[in-house]
Amino acid sequence: LLFFAAPTSGASVEDFYKGKTVRIVIGFGPGGATDTISRLLQRVLSKHIPGSPAVLVENKPGGGSMLALNTVYNAEPKDGTVIVSFNQDLIRSQAIGAPGVRFDARKLNWLASTDDSVGMCAARTDSGIAKIQDIMNGKELIIASFGKGTISYDPPAAMNTTLGTKFKIVTGYQGGAAQRLAVRNGEVQGFCTSLEPMTASARELLEGDNPITRIIVVTGSKTPDHPFARGVPTAETLAKTEEAKKLLRAIHLGFTMTIPFATAPEVPKDRAQALRAAFEKTFKDPEFLALAEKAQQTIRPKFGEEVARVAEEMLNLPPALANQLK
Repeated sequence: LLFFAAPTSGASVEDFYKGKTVRIVIGFGPGGATDTISRLLQRVLSKHIPGSPAVLVENKPGGGSMLALNTVYNAEPKDGTVIVSFNQDLIRSQAIGAPGVRFDARKLNWLASTDDSVGMCAARTDSGIAKIQDIMNGKELIIASFGKGTISYDPPAAMNTTLGTKFKIVTGYQGGAAQRLAVRNGEVQGFCTSLEPMTASARELLEGDNPITRIIVVTGSKTPDHPFARGVPTAETLAKTEEAKKLLRAIHLGFTMTIPFATAPEVPKDRAQALRAAFEKTFKDPEFLALAEKAQQTIRPKFGEEVARVAEEMLNLPPALANQLK
């Protein structure tokens, strides 16, 4: 019976997806790292999903990607034709009881995350800020942000609390492209985001003999071996107390599952498993890896249960630490 059941189950998934369209709903506008990765996936993912459905990318910015996640979780079809990608720090928003959360990250069907990264903050070279100590010692740096509860807001806000930095955070930018444009035009003096995705999409801000910006601080316990971050201090090493270090570690954790993909909890198990397998095959597919290399995107993925474990760790914050983060 088991022998005959397996192909029948596989055929049902294939039959379901044949002729359908799978939408990847992303919580940011066009041009950013999440949009770039999703459009690379769009070109390869179909061949690894049983039935080879069409794959489309839909931008749904708002609330630092909260709108996209809330909508997919509550209002989109639950049949396996909708995938969501969002800012991973929304998991921490749930952990601290932030307003606007209408999802439970524990119940999501986690498919994959794209990169194991670190956070960074960069300042325009004409801002008068040469190193993080400048804004620890009283100077102000105006930065562009997607909004509270995101990788562009929470790290600098936490550094303001733990290190005494003077980041002035301007919210409302709908993605990395808008954020970078604001920096390029001098509308703001800097920005914070993930290191590897940013250095691919914003190389023009960092490279050359006279770069527009320089990285002044990264998250994590040690500086990564990255050409744009060498010699840059980590926020954790600048913290004076163990309490401050713990808070900064909690902020850093989300960067280890950068650019995640998931479906709503109600998606049938066999379809969720098929999508998870399709993401794993795609992230290892030479065609996709060649596209990612050409787009200068770093791919260090996690899959399924591994992503779920990081999410669970982000949700299981000690109450005192959660209150600090809140």
